[in-house]
Amino acid sequence: MKKANLLYISLQIALWGIYGVLYSYANRYLLSKGLSSTVVGILLAVSTAVAFVLQPVLTSVIDKNKLPLKGVLLILSSLMLLCSALLPFISDTYLTALIYAISYVGVVVYPAFINSMGMVAIKSGYNVNFGVARGVGAFAFGITAFAANKLIETFTESAVPIFAIFFCLLGVISTILFPKGAEAITKKEKASKITDFFKRNKKFTALLFAVATIMIGHNILGNCMYQISVFKGDANAQGTVLMVSTLIEIPTIVFFTKLLKLAGSGTYMRISGVFFVLRILLTLIIPGILGLYIAQICQIAGYALYTVCSVYYAGEVVSDRDTVKGQAYISAANTIGCLIAHFAGGAMIDALGVENMLIITTVISVTGMILLFFTTENKNIKELS
Repeated sequence: MKKANLLYISLQIALWGIYGVLYSYANRYLLSKGLSSTVVGILLAVSTAVAFVLQPVLTSVIDKNKLPLKGVLLILSSLMLLCSALLPFISDTYLTALIYAISYVGVVVYPAFINSMGMVAIKSGYNVNFGVARGVGAFAFGITAFAANKLIETFTESAVPIFAIFFCLLGVISTILFPKGAEAITKKEKASKITDFFKRNKKFTALLFAVATIMIGHNILGNCMYQISVFKGDANAQGTVLMVSTLIEIPTIVFFTKLLKLAGSGTYMRISGVFFVLRILLTLIIPGILGLYIAQICQIAGYALYTVCSVYYAGEVVSDRDTVKGQAYISAANTIGCLIAHFAGGAMIDALGVENMLIITTVISVTGMILLFFTTENKNIKELS
């Protein structure tokens, strides 16, 4: 039992270490190869679109027992490992972009199935503490993002894929060692059509639109943090900003199960929506690099709440037979937000500048917050621990 918890913690470290490098520095790495913000945005948007299509496909494969959940995780982590190992040896700009785009697909798809593994393990009776594991992952993200920035300053952007190799390898090893019994619940129910899920979970389906909208603003902020840092006066602040925002998240993530005793996960979904908006608004209105740091305080009740309460919410409002689908579809909604952010963020910066991009992003986020309030269920749902 303890082995499963430790291995799940290592999976979260692998996941968020990969995000701290391959995701957070995708813009900076590709810009260093001579691509424009608009082209980088389109490239990452296409990768995100592929990831969006791939998520339900892999979910269907698991649902029909053609491939176990562990097998999917092993394929994804191995794919990212291979791409990261190849990138340092490629000099051609377009081939570099292609290989990075392939790795980026794996990065975007990865969280849904890591989260599914956690929820399935819990429902299968394994002593997995999702909050603690996710908190350790958040810490790993913060430290990794900061360290990656320092490595870039010392060794240039070429350090990005080399640093990522360690976390991809950790993902491969942790997946191989994770107990097979933890995914037994996914084999108990008969496979069903994707449309059946939406018919059974109509309110949850409506929620997905709200999630996609509010994640547009969140992902624009994250994807364009380098350009925002330059606009605020310090290009190298990106790594420190990412570390600060992540370290602030950890207490909320780790102690979320305690918060569930005070209110349901649906309540925290709404609260997170408010703070998503506040973070972007403060980034806009407070001048200088100090304003960027102050805005990160909102992470404690914004993304920190969302990243755990959305997983619990999806795990609670859908039936056991839909556990993997629920996690995959809420992750797919995140992916849609990320996809639109990639298309819009870089293009808005090139056409309108950073300040106007932030104004538009704030309006989009307010819309998402309103939708979130109307589509979240008010249920006093049992706690998953």
